[in-house]
Amino acid sequence: MKKLFLTLVTFSLLFVIGCQENSITDPITVEPTNKVQPDPSHQGTITLERMLRNPYPVMNSYFIINGAIEYEYTKVYLDPIPPAPQFYISLQLSVSADLTYFCTVCSPPYEDTLAGFISLDTNDDVYVSEDGIFLLEKSFPIQGREDGMVLVCRFLVTADGVGLNEMWLALADGNSNYVSSRNDLGRDENPDPPNIYPPKEIQITQ
Repeated sequence: MKKLFLTLVTFSLLFVIGCQENSITDPITVEPTNKVQPDPSHQGTITLERMLRNPYPVMNSYFIINGAIEYEYTKVYLDPIPPAPQFYISLQLSVSADLTYFCTVCSPPYEDTLAGFISLDTNDDVYVSEDGIFLLEKSFPIQGREDGMVLVCRFLVTADGVGLNEMWLALADGNSNYVSSRNDLGRDENPDPPNIYPPKEIQITQ
C-alpha cells in the first residue's frame, strides 16, 4: 500500500512538471498596441450670406453676397525631429458666390440683378501647433467687373478645423471700406480691424 501511494505521488509530480514545461514553451500572444487614429480629414460648407459695405465712398450703398465656400481640411502628419512641426494642414477651398448691388437711399430701394460673381478653387498648406491658431487671409477676385474688386476673407485655422472670422470688399488699389462679418452694418462708423484671436461667437468647424 505504501509503495502504491509513493508511485501515485511520483506520477503526479511528473505530470505537474510536464504541464509547466509546456506552458513555458507555448507561444506568447501579444496584443497590438497601435490604436486607431481618428480621420484627420473632413469636408464642410461655409455659407456666404451677408450685406457688405461698398468699398467706394458712397453712403448707404451695399453689396449683397450669396453663395458658399466648400472646403476640404486634411491634417498631414510628419515625422520630424522636435521642435520642428509635427504636422501641417492642407486646406482646399472652392468658392462660388454671386454679388448684387443694393441701394437703401434710392426710392424705392434698388437692387441690381448681378454685380459680379466669384468662382475659384485654392489650395494652401498651413503650419499650426496643437493649441495654436493660424490667421489665413485670402482675396477672391470678383469676376464680371472692371474695377478689380475682391472679396477678402480671414479664416481661423486650428489643429481641429477651420472657421470664417471676417470678410469685406476691397479694391485693387487698396481703397477698401472694412466691414466685419459680425458687426451691425447699420452703423455709420467702420469697426476696427479684428484681433488675431477669434471672438467667442466664432466656432471652428470640425
